[in-house]
Amino acid sequence: MKQSAAWPAYLVAAVCCAIAVGSSVANISLLGQIKREQRLNTELSARSKVLAQRLSAERTALFDLLDTHDRRYEIGNGEVIAYRGRLYLAMHALPQPPRGRIYQAWTLAKASNRRNAAPVFLPDARGVAFVLLPVDARTTTEVSVTLEPEGGSREPTSKPLMEIPFASQ
Repeated sequence: MKQSAAWPAYLVAAVCCAIAVGSSVANISLLGQIKREQRLNTELSARSKVLAQRLSAERTALFDLLDTHDRRYEIGNGEVIAYRGRLYLAMHALPQPPRGRIYQAWTLAKASNRRNAAPVFLPDARGVAFVLLPVDARTTTEVSVTLEPEGGSREPTSKPLMEIPFASQ
């Protein structure tokens, strides 16, 4: 009789062990999912910050372009726009560069004879390119554009396709 009374207890213990193992496996799986979700949340938060910064920069550029106090200088198929300390390069009808080449902007600071590399860029399908030049417009005296190897160059490798000296204020 004692033997038959022990079987239910063993059965309950075995079921409890199976439940514990199953719960542990589910818990480990859920912890993995939580970590993946946290990584994804961190990535999305970083993307959101970048997009917010881009939106802010685009809004600033739009207001700068609409302001009547900006200074505009013709350059090839476009213009250089100076407003307060910001400097923009706005191109239109710009052909796509040859394969393996890219357009690169260059700036020249006051009292310098060395051109500083600015961003590389490509026009969109309509030939439009809009670039914020990372310099202070008040201390820049010239902007030029060259055709460079893909990835850009530290110094111009070709003659400027277009250049404009301008008086900064």
